[in-house]
Amino acid sequence: MARFLLILVFLILTVLAQAQTLRGSVRDVANRPAPYAVVKLLRLTDSTLVRGNIADQNGGYTFANVPAGRYYVQASLVGMKSALSAVVQVAGNQLVLVSPIQLGEAVQTLTGVEVRVRQLPVEQLVDKTVLNVAADAVAQGKTAYELLQQAPGVAIDPNDNIRMASKQGVLVLIDGKPTNLSAADLASLLRATSAATIDKVELMTNPSARYDAQGGAVIINIRFRRDKSMGLNGSVSGGYGQSDHHRANASLDLNYRAKRINLFGNASGSDNYQITNVGIDRMAGGNLFRQRGYDSDGTRGLVYKTGVDYFLNSRQTLGLLVSGNTISNQFGTYTATGIGNPSANRVDTSVVNRVDNPAQNNRIQAALNYRYADTTGLELNLDADLTRFANTSPNTLTSNFIAGADYRPVLFTRRNRFDAHTDITVVALKADLVKEWKSRRPAGASVKLETGLKHTDVATNNELLAFTGAASAEQPDPSRTNRFTYREVVRAGYASLSRSVGKWSVQGGLRAEHTTAIGRSTDLLNRRIDRPDTAYLNLFPTAFVQYTATPNSQLSMKYGRRIGRPNYQDLNPFVYPVDPYTSGRGNPYLRPNYTHNVELSYTYKWATTIKLAYSRTADFSTDVIQQQGVVAYQTVANVGHVDALNVSVSTPYQFTTWWNMYGYAGATWNRFVGQLSPTEPFNERAFAFEGYMQQSFTLSSKWSMQVSGFWNAPTRQAVYQIGGLGALNLSVQTKVLGNRGKLTFGLDDALNTMRWRWSGTQQSGEGQAGLMYGPQFNIDRKWESRRVNIRFSYRFGRNEIKAARQRETGADSGRIKVKGNL
Repeated sequence: MARFLLILVFLILTVLAQAQTLRGSVRDVANRPAPYAVVKLLRLTDSTLVRGNIADQNGGYTFANVPAGRYYVQASLVGMKSALSAVVQVAGNQLVLVSPIQLGEAVQTLTGVEVRVRQLPVEQLVDKTVLNVAADAVAQGKTAYELLQQAPGVAIDPNDNIRMASKQGVLVLIDGKPTNLSAADLASLLRATSAATIDKVELMTNPSARYDAQGGAVIINIRFRRDKSMGLNGSVSGGYGQSDHHRANASLDLNYRAKRINLFGNASGSDNYQITNVGIDRMAGGNLFRQRGYDSDGTRGLVYKTGVDYFLNSRQTLGLLVSGNTISNQFGTYTATGIGNPSANRVDTSVVNRVDNPAQNNRIQAALNYRYADTTGLELNLDADLTRFANTSPNTLTSNFIAGADYRPVLFTRRNRFDAHTDITVVALKADLVKEWKSRRPAGASVKLETGLKHTDVATNNELLAFTGAASAEQPDPSRTNRFTYREVVRAGYASLSRSVGKWSVQGGLRAEHTTAIGRSTDLLNRRIDRPDTAYLNLFPTAFVQYTATPNSQLSMKYGRRIGRPNYQDLNPFVYPVDPYTSGRGNPYLRPNYTHNVELSYTYKWATTIKLAYSRTADFSTDVIQQQGVVAYQTVANVGHVDALNVSVSTPYQFTTWWNMYGYAGATWNRFVGQLSPTEPFNERAFAFEGYMQQSFTLSSKWSMQVSGFWNAPTRQAVYQIGGLGALNLSVQTKVLGNRGKLTFGLDDALNTMRWRWSGTQQSGEGQAGLMYGPQFNIDRKWESRRVNIRFSYRFGRNEIKAARQRETGADSGRIKVKGNL
């Protein structure tokens, strides 16, 4: 604490001692912040350059230690007309605030000029971490799933649940829109999406009140590429990867932009196949269940998006966007389970299982947007979204029961077949209003109001038809055949007020959400569960304070309250068998969890960031494994609360003009308190560490190389032990065909270290040696992670650049969940 106070005193003295500092901001043609504009301080007498700088993500800039004299500031940004400030007089020790500079609209034709911009693969901004995928050669041969899997601080478990800084409850957006997909179906979409079609990935902690309160940990926003050039432009790309089996993908992007219209579209196709080796050891009833086998996973997918923006006039824009995917998955599980007494070292019974689970899912989303923006700081966005999702997943489980360990003779065969079908419709209406007022005294001060309303209506219908017996003599299973319907309506309103004066920026917001949720499950025996059946109103406050101590130093504090509503299918009480001794099921009594997040951060030169964050989650929910006799089933349950303290540091560093580095390291201390059952309380502490590194080397004007790697140390989730996970990736890239083409060679997971380990054998944290929680088990999964890749991309079209429109609309948060395999 003493060291912290000394640093704080030093920063204050530095502020008091600084002199002749100029500060201002740059605005675009619509009077919005113009991030990363080029600003130059020019001498009035002869227009010579005195200082140069780049505006931050809010359009702000600072010139320090400026000699006394008369100057003006020039601001420019690609695709816009440069602009000049009024004459600025600097005299004595003072802070000079320059009036905001507003850029004009212009079209630039780049003829005979080569523009080189070096973009870091990873950028740490004040409010988010940005992965610039287009600048990352290592990422080009990956899928979007693998991109997230190896992002700084992100981890994905075998059930496709995404964690950030060891916290669950991540909300994934695509181009600012919730995906409306579950963990399993979102994973299918990301696996079918080539990372080459993605522009950037934004990792946001403590988002403002404008965003849905859903998602207790973080928001991950995946932004796809949008061409900003005039005329017809586009790119084509294709890649092939080889491990034990193949992976192939291809994509096409097209964009046509004229004066009043912008047409765009892209499509990405993939064909992937891999084998995952599976080993599970489990104790039940004094017997050891030792399972060995593999999952066979073949996926073919098409992901598409097309749309149009029509510019009614300089202030009004009307947009239509249609996106979706169709994914076919041929999934199979082939295992042999030996059952016996471990002390006698013998196998009494064996079961050979085969699961055939082909699945098909289709999603289509239509989004209509109207935007009004004028030069007075007023902006209005109206959005109407409709999403339809359908999933068909037949499942046939065939089990041969055998005496002994030599897998013959077969005593008897049991066959079960399930036809699962899910239909989900999401309707979302949203309105957002932004108004900013500028103040002349003090110069540069501003007040910004953001407010809006949102209505989301989700209707789901899930049908499970169960059959038993041989294929020629199938009979319905009335106890397992089930229909589950669910309706959720969320009405939300928010307001956020921010003010910037001098070195201080403050923001306060409040979001109110009223939720109505009604579910009903009915089987053929007319047994019914009317759960959930609830309505509740929640308030979600947010607060943000930033202090610019020096031109290169910022201190900030953030607070926010979030909610984690259950995935729709986690509420579904269907029973999904994996084998005769393992199954999964939903929990209709699952409750939302609530999280309070507090974060302190220090940023140096808008790049190096140190964060200290604390969160408490009440009614924490997690996957749990329960035992009924010799049968184990996996479900989701509210188990208690968790406290998390996280410290992280991230920084880019340029060693030389040809060698750049980005590093991230985060440590989390968790405390889990709760109970798996009335007789199984727990009080556990866990430490987690995540590290990420990327090195970029410019070998020549055409050749470059990247080395990246990550490591997630072993940790615990509630009472379950999670093994360490890491990978080292290499790539070499060269420019071809007049620098319009890129050829990339890569090696993923060079050390073949990617595997998932999960166990439930740890002891109590209360000092009760030998006490175990729930069933004792060990799970080991190893997939085809080491892979060589080759990828080619080519861009074509004109070089006239005009600022592109970014818009976000309002589909529901992505919680649709269709059960996959355990």
